[in-house]
Amino acid sequence: MNSLVRKKILVTKSQQDAEFSLRLLIEAGAEIIYFPTIKVLPVDDSPLLNETLKMFDDFDFVVFTSANAVEVFAKITKRNHLDLSGVKVAAVGKSSEEKCESVGISVDILPDEFSTKGLINKFSGFDLTGKKFFIPCSSLSRDELSLGLAELGGEVFSVPVYDVVQNNLSGLKNEYALIQEKRPDVFVFTSPSSFQSFLKLMSVTNIDSYFGANIICAIGSTTERAIRNEGLVVNIVPKSFSLQGVAEAIIKYFQVTDNIA
Repeated sequence: MNSLVRKKILVTKSQQDAEFSLRLLIEAGAEIIYFPTIKVLPVDDSPLLNETLKMFDDFDFVVFTSANAVEVFAKITKRNHLDLSGVKVAAVGKSSEEKCESVGISVDILPDEFSTKGLINKFSGFDLTGKKFFIPCSSLSRDELSLGLAELGGEVFSVPVYDVVQNNLSGLKNEYALIQEKRPDVFVFTSPSSFQSFLKLMSVTNIDSYFGANIICAIGSTTERAIRNEGLVVNIVPKSFSLQGVAEAIIKYFQVTDNIA
């Protein structure tokens, strides 16, 4: 792990959200640049959300596909005095599960593979005929999970509870200067939107030239695909789609490359 000493690793998350999970990299001597390229804006009031909440007691499952969804929904739960005792809670991965635990929500269902596909496979073992699903999600969420659960017999209500928007540089001036001073050795992108927002914030016009031979890490197959679609090589995709999984995968990557060298 000596090769990680003084390596600059950029992660598109805030220090508050990422520091604890990346402690293995910090302990190994890496320098982390926390550069949150997106921010979450809760949807506090929408006709769809309000109508869905009125029938909340009819739901059998609540499904979380991101830690952001958990955080926003926890506030909705508190504000509307929702009772979760009558529903089963599913989380798509470790990050979502950990966020659930931090806000006092117990997770009943976790897939073996931390992905939308893994979650659909998990539910394929259930009789979902007539079962109702509430999926609090981003306004940018894809339909893959909703369609998969519907094909299994579920009645799915996918409701945007937050918007994802590009962050601005006004609060990231120091981080921006660090990135401009010396390009990070490793880039960690946590979602397709975090990747696209990075390109815009840094005014990247020639993607190949900008990233060069630098190492790119993507959380999840969707993020990996979005990056590859821009013609870039993704070097690291952790088996566990979480920041802790990122730390472990980066350490393993450098151990392997050290042995080859």
